[in-house]
Amino acid sequence: MFVEQPGNLPAPPAEGRVAVVDVAFAGGDNYEKSTVPFLQALGDRLAIWVDHHEHPVGWSRFRDDPRFVLVPNRIAHACPELVTPEVVSRAGPVDVVVAHADFDGLLSAVKFLRGGAPPWPEADEDARAADSPGRGHAYSPRAKRISDALEHAAAELRSAQRDSLRQQLVEALVQGEIPPALQKRIDDLARAHEEALAPVDALAAQAREEARGVLVARVAKALPRPVKKALLSRLEERAPIGVVVEGRAVTAATFRDDIDLSACDELGAGRSDYRFGQAEDEGRAIVSRLGALVRSG
Repeated sequence: MFVEQPGNLPAPPAEGRVAVVDVAFAGGDNYEKSTVPFLQALGDRLAIWVDHHEHPVGWSRFRDDPRFVLVPNRIAHACPELVTPEVVSRAGPVDVVVAHADFDGLLSAVKFLRGGAPPWPEADEDARAADSPGRGHAYSPRAKRISDALEHAAAELRSAQRDSLRQQLVEALVQGEIPPALQKRIDDLARAHEEALAPVDALAAQAREEARGVLVARVAKALPRPVKKALLSRLEERAPIGVVVEGRAVTAATFRDDIDLSACDELGAGRSDYRFGQAEDEGRAIVSRLGALVRSG
């Protein structure tokens, strides 16, 4: 079962023991509205929860519970490296795996279903390259195609089509071989993703440093998720913190391990290197606060 938004979790499976991988505890009020009811509904049927998106409230509550494997992103740059044979063995028999619907979430699910073994030798590093860009990790060519295909599917396909693609990929990777028809679909989606990113360079060129070390791109309307993600990466390459402002929505990201974006209270959701929130002042106060973080870092 794939989860696209941790702040809007579906009802958990009605029966069976459940493993959760790479699903963050929801930020802000959504923690009590989404994460807590999900956990309460699962109860003792939760076999294990493996995650690397640090949460100030939830992690402290469950840190001593052996069913929770919680390691901050600054240590685990992607979730699959935490899904080890020992962790899978500790979980015991599992009927359903619930995973975040992105590349490293999918690889986490695949590793769990393979008993903690990666589908190819460098898969953990590929997941780090996807989930923690700018931290010295590199994709293998096959992983880049799959990651790009999933990004494009998440932005352009209907929910049933997205889920079908993910389920097919999980089945193929667990078995260790991608059928030719599925590989062609991945290649086609990856090419479409590359074409969709054409506006990114122009958007990055318009960005301005609004506080020392904080490079801000402002756009009139919401960007497709892959475009915003690529734009933030361009900004992070040029400054300690990159920010994209889309109306009231503000997203900040950093490649720097010495900057913890969770210290910016106005950005209520995300993790230490990627956070987002809403602002009434076009994000001016958030940018000022992020500038102070750069100085202290």
